[in-house]
Amino acid sequence: MNRGILYFAKGDTFVGEATLSARQVRRVMPEVSIAIVADREPDADCFDEVILDTSAFAKRNKPQAMARTPYDRTIYLDTDTYVQEPIGELFDLLDEFEFAVRRNRDESHIPTDRSDDPNADVPDAFPEFNSGVIPYRRSPAVTDLLEAWERQCLPDHESDQRALRPALYHSSVEFTALPNRYNCIYRNANVVNKRIKIFHGPLVDRHKDRIELREALRKLNASEACRIYYTYGNTLFVNPSPIALAKPWYRALQLRDLVFNRGLRETASLVLGAVSESLGSG
Repeated sequence: MNRGILYFAKGDTFVGEATLSARQVRRVMPEVSIAIVADREPDADCFDEVILDTSAFAKRNKPQAMARTPYDRTIYLDTDTYVQEPIGELFDLLDEFEFAVRRNRDESHIPTDRSDDPNADVPDAFPEFNSGVIPYRRSPAVTDLLEAWERQCLPDHESDQRALRPALYHSSVEFTALPNRYNCIYRNANVVNKRIKIFHGPLVDRHKDRIELREALRKLNASEACRIYYTYGNTLFVNPSPIALAKPWYRALQLRDLVFNRGLRETASLVLGAVSESLGSG
């Protein structure tokens, strides 16, 4: 039974980012096969197979690409993932399950104002999932799921995750949830336990406000205990002190990031407003 890693990317930026991610996979898992569905040949030798898709980009391309996997057991990775340690146990998870995915921190992709949306008949108790890391195996149920996911991805959807939720809810796939350490989106506040194996964040400079990967690697895996993390501006905090007990450097970081993101004039206005409000309430 063959197994491997799969990427999907279109455009120079994302194909280049996928290459960076795949090279890191190759460093920690030199024996694993790596394939990519892309609209051009990557300028790298880290891919064992390149599957061309020269159609115009659309959100439905991700489930389409996943359906074209050359493997019986696949770990799909978004281009902006960094595999810190071997993740072969995700293949082993597929002994018992057909599909695995991490629950989203929030439900920001579920619309609340459209009764005709596929999510409308999904119970509120069913969560939204992130599609950045997905181990799955070839099976009729998974094929049906990917087809339904593709079919329900519409041009006006901001994210493919909007269609994944109803497709997964109505499927017969045997699936399980992944721990956050296998898909740690470190720019979003959350909690994580044990060592993080897959960091999920840009590997290239395509976001104005982003946490540097090196900072996330250094801070988040300094401990294996259950830990809370969140970001403020461009700074990542892990197990921070309560605001009321924060040290002066924390306040200084807040002020620095405000100036960087809002400018000196707006920062001064915000600070003066906060001081006035505090004096008024006193």
